[in-house]
Amino acid sequence: MNNLPNHEDFKDSLVAFIDILGFDNKIRDISCKDDFFEVGKLLYATKKTSDNLSRSGGILKDYKFTAISDSIIVSVPFTDPVCTVGMLSILHNLQYELLATDFKTLIRGYITKGSVYHKDGVIFGAGYSDAYKGERMIGGAPRIVVDPKIVKSGRRVVDAYDGESKMVTIFDYLSEDISDGFYFIDYLKPVGSQRELPNEQLLFERESIKEFVMQSLSKYDDVHSIRPKYKWLENYFLNSAVYFK
Repeated sequence: MNNLPNHEDFKDSLVAFIDILGFDNKIRDISCKDDFFEVGKLLYATKKTSDNLSRSGGILKDYKFTAISDSIIVSVPFTDPVCTVGMLSILHNLQYELLATDFKTLIRGYITKGSVYHKDGVIFGAGYSDAYKGERMIGGAPRIVVDPKIVKSGRRVVDAYDGESKMVTIFDYLSEDISDGFYFIDYLKPVGSQRELPNEQLLFERESIKEFVMQSLSKYDDVHSIRPKYKWLENYFLNSAVYFK
């Protein structure tokens, strides 16, 4: 009985449910050792990233990460609005790295707030259920959407701030999708850890992303269930050009 979940660990938290897009197709297309290696490498990378972050100290010590097959769940007890900035910073980096590196992998997700138990690989609670459902109702675009109630709360924090120095807020990491009004993590915006990268590297990676998008649009030109997400990515990519002028 001592190993059963403790009610004290069932906390009001920020919860993100992240889905690796196209994973089912990657599995079904395995026909040789090299195909298997590519899928295994991707899963190993996401799990290793989750494990490393889970073992991190400092400001990350309260964040929990669980990688299950093609899904990643991230949670942190909500003690301060700074928690939200931390969550967005982590996922901003993860989403960019999966796209900008050789993985060229897209992810979609939803971040919300609610009670959750997340410990030792076990996770349950309304926060998790709502994040899971949210990820499935936001359409196919490769974006991580933030629950409108979190955006509204973040707006109140900004409006109430009367300090003289610039405050880092959730809006430094977000952009509004004019097609539906949802705010999503602006992963092509060079903020957070991306700001530490040399400009030459960012431009090189941007060119590789552009090539990936163009190739994907051509590859899935007649696949109506897949092409729209790359069309969305193309539009997002073109609109993000302002960051590099």
